[in-house]
Amino acid sequence: MDSYNVKRKFGDYVDPIYKIKIFNESVVLASSTPDATVKSVLNGKVIFAKDTASMEKVVIIENGDEIHTIYAHLSKIAPTIQVGQKIKKGYVIGRVDNDLTFEVTQKNFHIDPLELIAK
Repeated sequence: MDSYNVKRKFGDYVDPIYKIKIFNESVVLASSTPDATVKSVLNGKVIFAKDTASMEKVVIIENGDEIHTIYAHLSKIAPTIQVGQKIKKGYVIGRVDNDLTFEVTQKNFHIDPLELIAK
């Protein structure tokens, strides 16, 4: 997304209701505009692209160095996105109406997605 606000950060936070510490493995980015385009932050290969019961439409991209980028709560997956397809950084993978959940793993560990966005 070209214009967004960070709604929920990566890392530890205290649940406002239960007052317990929780580790958030993703970031939630609130789109500043409706129907905003979501672009890949790295080159990679699409390994998953479909509607899910809990995360709405999801696209997972396998990037180099055992990095996986996960884009969830998409309102639409771009019609050009196909599993097995290689894409470049900046390629439009879908659209989001409100909030995008963005998660990054490397070698089965979660890393702060905002570090990739800043590059």
